Amino acid sequence: MKTLALFGSTGSIGKQTLEVLRAFPGEFEVVGLTALTNAELLAEQAASLHVQTFLAPTPEQIDALIDRADYVINAVPGFDGLAISLAAVNAGKILLSANKESLAIAGRFLRELAQKTGAEIRPLDSEASAIWQLLTEHEEISSVTLTCSGGPFRGLTTAELASVTIEQALAHPTWKMGPKVSIDSATLINKILEVYEVHNLFDIPLKDIHITIHPQSLVHSMVHTKTGATKMHITQNDMRLFISYALHYPEQPDCPWPIERHRRSEMDFTPPDSKTFRSLQWFELHKGNPNFPIILNALNDLAVARFLRGEISFLGIYDFIEKGLERYLWETPPSSLEEMLRFHGKIQAGFRTPIM
Repeated sequence: MKTLALFGSTGSIGKQTLEVLRAFPGEFEVVGLTALTNAELLAEQAASLHVQTFLAPTPEQIDALIDRADYVINAVPGFDGLAISLAAVNAGKILLSANKESLAIAGRFLRELAQKTGAEIRPLDSEASAIWQLLTEHEEISSVTLTCSGGPFRGLTTAELASVTIEQALAHPTWKMGPKVSIDSATLINKILEVYEVHNLFDIPLKDIHITIHPQSLVHSMVHTKTGATKMHITQNDMRLFISYALHYPEQPDCPWPIERHRRSEMDFTPPDSKTFRSLQWFELHKGNPNFPIILNALNDLAVARFLRGEISFLGIYDFIEKGLERYLWETPPSSLEEMLRFHGKIQAGFRTPIM
């Protein structure tokens, strides 16, 4: 039986992972669970599975849990998840990562390390997983397109965004996600991080990765071949499908969840509104700068936390990040994982004090 350590078991991806494991009894043995804050739910999960748990685990506890596992699922959001990804890859494990932040800013370094240790990196994000499932060895691609629902504020103007509430920003129209990812989806910063995730995982040039607004969230990504054909990955918006795919790769069992065979739905694809959602402007201006995704991630973590605490407005997230882009974009880019970690820490340290 394959052993599995689940980091972030009380969040949206963590809870859905446990649903997947229950759908395939006897295939995986859970050897440990972790959470950052939800001690009550973590205790309930531990009681049902009879496994060891860690609340806000230390680096030593992370390593100990990873040592016992064949598979490591990283469902911890934000920069905190990088330590788990790094430990899993360093230990030569099979890493299933929903932590797009670590893959966006350190994916290249993690892949280089994986080549040395024999680790595998498998994405859990629906968009990156869809690209993974669509790519074939015998077909040359010209570009890929990542779909984006547009979040809860699709169609609003900048003036209308000035007064949106935390509750409105958390109310994603098609996916049930944790607060960090929900806010990132509302700002569309989530999609920029996914672009870098796909770039780092599959060596697709940034100029060949595109974003389209697709409100129905049925198509999760597209691959455009050099013959002019477009392949789409279409499923209902159920993260269990992507978790199961990564767990069972390369062999796949029959899907245990109902397939919507007769859903009536149009499929719309429209260009994103970069005028309103400034993160898209930043990407077009700075995508060739290696510092850009690091600065974006470092300051977005801080800005989202402040927004959720009511300290800044929704548009204040963009304002906060723009100050950091102005300050750090033209510094010497890091050439190693260690330098990247120091650079990321330097940025966050410089912006932890409240902005007046």
